[in-house]
Amino acid sequence: MMHLSEPLRRISPVLIALPILGFTATLLAYAVNIPWMDDVESFLGFITAYLNAPTLSEKVTWLFKPNNEHRILVAKLVTVTMHALTGEVNFRWLILAAYGFLLGILWILYRVFRTMKLPLLAFLPVPLVLLQPQYHLTSNWAVTGLQHEVTLCLVLAGVYLLSGRGRGRFAGAIGLQLLASFSMSNGLFGWIAGGSVLFARRQFGKLAIWLLFGIGAIWYYFYDFKGAQGNESSVAFFLRYPYLTLTGFFTFLGGLFDFTPDAPIFRRSLLPTLAGLVLVSIMVYRLVRLIRPWLNNWAGVPAETARRQYFFVGGYTFLLVTAVIIAFLRPRFGYHVMLVSNYTIYPALLVCLLYLHLLGEAKTGRVVWSRVIAGTALGVLVSGVMYFRHLPVMAERKLRLEAYAFNQKYNGNGLGAMVGSDYARFLQGWMQDAVRAGIYTYPVTDFETQLPRSAQPVPALTFDVSEEADAFKVSSSAYGEPLRGGQNACLIVRSATHTYLFPVVTQFRPAPFFLKRPAAGLAAEVLKSALPPGTYRLGLLAVPGKEPVRYSTREIAVR
Repeated sequence: MMHLSEPLRRISPVLIALPILGFTATLLAYAVNIPWMDDVESFLGFITAYLNAPTLSEKVTWLFKPNNEHRILVAKLVTVTMHALTGEVNFRWLILAAYGFLLGILWILYRVFRTMKLPLLAFLPVPLVLLQPQYHLTSNWAVTGLQHEVTLCLVLAGVYLLSGRGRGRFAGAIGLQLLASFSMSNGLFGWIAGGSVLFARRQFGKLAIWLLFGIGAIWYYFYDFKGAQGNESSVAFFLRYPYLTLTGFFTFLGGLFDFTPDAPIFRRSLLPTLAGLVLVSIMVYRLVRLIRPWLNNWAGVPAETARRQYFFVGGYTFLLVTAVIIAFLRPRFGYHVMLVSNYTIYPALLVCLLYLHLLGEAKTGRVVWSRVIAGTALGVLVSGVMYFRHLPVMAERKLRLEAYAFNQKYNGNGLGAMVGSDYARFLQGWMQDAVRAGIYTYPVTDFETQLPRSAQPVPALTFDVSEEADAFKVSSSAYGEPLRGGQNACLIVRSATHTYLFPVVTQFRPAPFFLKRPAAGLAAEVLKSALPPGTYRLGLLAVPGKEPVRYSTREIAVR
């Protein structure tokens, strides 16, 4: 159906490998061995309690114990395995372990693609769309990666097994779906997705067994939750603002087209919402086309085609249910949550499914070529925009984590908790226990080697400070040697007893970051919730640099 020249056929594996290698290199560059917020409890707090549990039953209890709104069984199993093999918990390796599940998603989509008997080049749009940094708060954060990426992989693998014929596939799908159910709350939607496949296949006996397992899994998932997790307020919010749920559904599913993340939310959400409306319309139309032959038991449909169609039914069902629940529960936190980086892996997957579906329905070589060209153009556009938009954000986040890890290590607070809060006390205890037991080791950064704790303040800088309710905004246009992309710069906030670091963000603007040009000015934010009361002198740490440590006479007071 689709014919390629020999040179193009030979270069196809290289073209497919490029987005995979680019995404891998991005993770290797920006993944750090530093926990953030829920990471501390979910991994370090868990493994400490797990190792100290005296009996097997108590260890199993810790594996299934809820963390906030989720059970994270696979994440905990990965943690236990890592500790058993290495004696420690390394968050960089946890991120890379989650990446393995993302590659699993890509492999499942490739297996579906191979049923079309098309040249490898036609698969190129899938890695271009799926493997890009828009959802870096999933791909480059241990706790979210080992939830979203794991759950998507397990659910899709279960749907893939249910879509085909063969011994053991049904039992295997149940096993994978049970793992998905206890790896994140939306893994429970996999029972609906798998049920839709069995219903479409008219396997009603298996459907009854599937639903029995699903009911049991859902009951166990929720039976020992301590509270409603605040979701009851979502009902009141929905009744007051039902239109936000409706538009949020489309915004969520069109989130791949969030090309202006820095714009005000109304303008930012216009393109994703319109794109979501188009994507959902295409999906519904294609589903209707699937249902028509199903009414005749898909008589005359080739086995490979039917298997592919069953897979799309399950995949679409899972994404639709996820979008409905997110649009119902999350707008109360702010409409921007519909486009938060943690969630944008879902619209990326939707576009991949729609592309493969449209590709499989092409009847002539000309139509196949047109869809491959259009898909590749879209993939290049999406990948290019997302790397341009999000690489600087990932670099800034890496610096932020390194600065906050310094604060936690030397001041007992910095990894996302408010000073003086109960959570800050718990977090400090988990970190201290893990470090003391050798389970976790803080990475050594240039900050510690360049910042002598005995250094005396020297008037050398001029800072402008504006105080807001929850932070100090610090800027400067006179700070000596200008910052450039590639430099790590932090604001030093020092009292008589403590030294804190807060990242300078100016060098992550596009021109300094990509072109290594001097940054125009200096800007940083000092969070009041991260500092105990006191008076602090401001300084600048920039590495590498001729004068890495410089101080000013400017002070701020936290009350």
